[in-house]
Amino acid sequence: MDFLHSLPNNLLIYVIVAHLLFGIGLHGMMFRKTLIGILISLELLIQGVGINVMAFGTFLHVDPLAARVMTLFLLGIGAAEAALFLGIAVAVFRNCRTISIDKLTQLKG
Repeated sequence: MDFLHSLPNNLLIYVIVAHLLFGIGLHGMMFRKTLIGILISLELLIQGVGINVMAFGTFLHVDPLAARVMTLFLLGIGAAEAALFLGIAVAVFRNCRTISIDKLTQLKG
């Protein structure tokens, strides 16, 4: 744990981590083949945005409480989105017996 105390506490580290999470999530959203993989990638996207909001709000804003409240709202939205998405995934699995995106041809318009 001494490693964490030796890191410099600057905005660049948080921005790099946030962009890495966002990039991994975006890559997963484009190339995952199952609904659960897409859900996990979407959560990574939201967490990357949350880290970015928290970092910029803490380092650049006069009142960092606003950024913390915004990040809590993002966490709540992520939890609601996960519950809704899992409900949709269960309904799709009950009807089609698969969660693979490639095999869900019945959903085409």
